[in-house]
Amino acid sequence: MSYPFIIQGSNVTVVIDGKPHTIAKTHITYTKVVDAIKAQDWVTVKQIIDPVKVVLNYGAGNVSIQGSTMFWKGEPFAGVLASRMIAMLEEGFDISPMVHFMENLMKNPSKRAVDELYGFLEKNNLPLTPDGHFLAYKKVRNNFLDIHSGTMDNSPGTIVEMERNKVDDNKDQTCSTGLHFCGLSYLDHFGSSDSRVVIVKINPADVVSIPSDYNGAKGRACRYEVIGEMGVSAEEAFNKPVQTNANGTKTVYAQKETPAPREGDSAFKHGYSNGFYGLDYHNAYIGKDYDNYDNGYNLGCEDRDAGEAERWRYVPKAKPAVKPSSGGNPANWPFPTRN
Repeated sequence: MSYPFIIQGSNVTVVIDGKPHTIAKTHITYTKVVDAIKAQDWVTVKQIIDPVKVVLNYGAGNVSIQGSTMFWKGEPFAGVLASRMIAMLEEGFDISPMVHFMENLMKNPSKRAVDELYGFLEKNNLPLTPDGHFLAYKKVRNNFLDIHSGTMDNSPGTIVEMERNKVDDNKDQTCSTGLHFCGLSYLDHFGSSDSRVVIVKINPADVVSIPSDYNGAKGRACRYEVIGEMGVSAEEAFNKPVQTNANGTKTVYAQKETPAPREGDSAFKHGYSNGFYGLDYHNAYIGKDYDNYDNGYNLGCEDRDAGEAERWRYVPKAKPAVKPSSGGNPANWPFPTRN
């Protein structure tokens, strides 16, 4: 069995049971349909085009969509996030950032945060980032310290965090402990005329509560990264569903500390150091250590070529000084004495 089809311009049209189905090149299933046609796999063509039967898997395989139903690890998942993802998929949009967002969100131990967070983002027009985090506003003092206590540095490039169990998870306790972030409508209700506005990047797994006051325009988290000071008016900061930072804002990421290489005299570390520093392959080991040196050398070469930091370092054990044989003159060891 085969189906009539035509690939023209940016569309592919397949006629199944007398009904034409047109799929735009921008649609997420376009490539799968074309590949199936080329392979003359007509069963797959029909399955992909029939949205009731097709199951699309995303991310690490935890998120799947069949027809108008979304599943998380095989269980139906409903709500604002699921409805929006299905609608975007049907309209041909890339839902990868939302899949990453969902995977991060499901690591959040709070059911209330899982249920309420995406609705908060939509209501406040706060964008996701490509890696599944989200962006929000935060007002700070002119010197970048937090307004409430004046003790927390919120300079661009800073990661601010506190113990999660110290963040108030009661949404009706509207003014309480936690690292605060907000939407546009809350900015005028906090701070003073010389306050600064910074942009914070937040992992949905770190959100604890969305307080019920101010029409749900603020939230509390246990961790966020300050990625820049807002460089345009607040109204112009966000205008897309996915952004890496606010418009007109210079991105400053936190500097990650490079750990010191782990030292030792093993065959693996010997091989790694030789490979990392571009030295000749010189494997004089035997048995299992021969393989360990080989693995270390290859990994050292890979890290060097990729520009990675050194992870291991070969440091041979110092050889103990050799005492003279019995009968020798102890006065000449370890340094000879002059007569």
